[in-house]
Amino acid sequence: MRRELEWLLRLALVVVLALSLWRSVRGSHPGATTLSLRAAEADEALQRATTSPRVGAVHVAVDGTLSHEQVAWLVALRRSGVKVEWSGGPPPLAVEAERSREPVATTTVRLAADSGAGIVLADSVGVIDSVRASRGAMVEAPDVTGAVSARRGAWWASARVPAREERRDVLVLGRAGWEGRFLLDALGEAGWHVRARLAVAPGVSMVDASLLPIDTARYDAVVVLDSSAADLVPAMTRFVAQGGGAIIMGNALGLDALRGIAPARAGDRRAGRILLTGDTLTRADLPLRALTATTSDAVILERRPAGVAVVVRRAGAGRVAAIGYDETWRWRMEGGPSGAAAHRAWWSRMTGAVSPARAAGVGAALSSGGDAAPRAALIDALGPSTEAAAQAPQSTPARLPLVLLLVIAAALLAETASRRFRGAT
Repeated sequence: MRRELEWLLRLALVVVLALSLWRSVRGSHPGATTLSLRAAEADEALQRATTSPRVGAVHVAVDGTLSHEQVAWLVALRRSGVKVEWSGGPPPLAVEAERSREPVATTTVRLAADSGAGIVLADSVGVIDSVRASRGAMVEAPDVTGAVSARRGAWWASARVPAREERRDVLVLGRAGWEGRFLLDALGEAGWHVRARLAVAPGVSMVDASLLPIDTARYDAVVVLDSSAADLVPAMTRFVAQGGGAIIMGNALGLDALRGIAPARAGDRRAGRILLTGDTLTRADLPLRALTATTSDAVILERRPAGVAVVVRRAGAGRVAAIGYDETWRWRMEGGPSGAAAHRAWWSRMTGAVSPARAAGVGAALSSGGDAAPRAALIDALGPSTEAAAQAPQSTPARLPLVLLLVIAAALLAETASRRFRGAT
């Protein structure tokens, strides 16, 4: 019986060694291992998936936002033949940053989210603001450095901020008066370089030197206050067709030569609100020539109870705005302590709205390292989540399990000890 026991131990030893050899061969077979990883520790696992030929499938448990580089890495693995699946519930979160086309270019951050959870907006310097967005939110930041990110716990979206653009001059055409004077003041205070031709009498005008030619190499926009600019309409039309911007007001909207580019025509003038003692005037209280006969491609930017106040359209490669407000200088003079600033900001914003986009100027846009809409980017890159893959097997270890090593050692020692005690060699 002792010899039979020794043969049994020897047989067990051979079987376990054969099983170990089989596991070793099977585990080293290319594509035999499924690797599971989490977003928080993705880099190390991705390096292993890239360098190990045993990895044939990768399952990602998305418990936080993957960076743009990590998503691109997973796409590269899939294209090289590795099966890539993911599971998890990343929330809908998206962020966009847009820089205004003004000399003092503020940044508008738009945010989309699906719940009222707190979201922190930050740039590369620090926190900009925190908001609770049930559907969306908009934050205006005077200065932003680097990329803008929106964080909600472990989830974040990131967007690049467009570079500051060099702005060119603005040309103001009209008759000398309060409107022209205060418009020049407002644009100059906002940082625009302004040139003007203001008619003071029939055949007599105050003109800046080197006013002509009107082209996109010199000007961003032309502001036409009235019909005194009729002689320059052909040049202005060419300017807009080449990509320049134009703002047309008052009776200038009735010029036949401008019908090809104007988005609307001005109606009859309606007087503004009569101010009482101590009242302040707002933009809604200004006299208005309600815009009519708007073109089919015109976009309404402002509407008042008396009618449409501001519309804009594309004409050729440029943009043209029609303004129905009359005597906007009253807003600056009678708008109280904030009237001048509001008048200046509105005119600067309207000028920037029609100005063309130009090549990057100061401070090129920096790479954000993330996606503006991470959930959409993940689905676009890897397809929809596979919840069944959540039960994917863990990585098959390359080394032998401890229990097999113990069985081999016990069988070898027992069989050898039994032979020695009975005197066998």
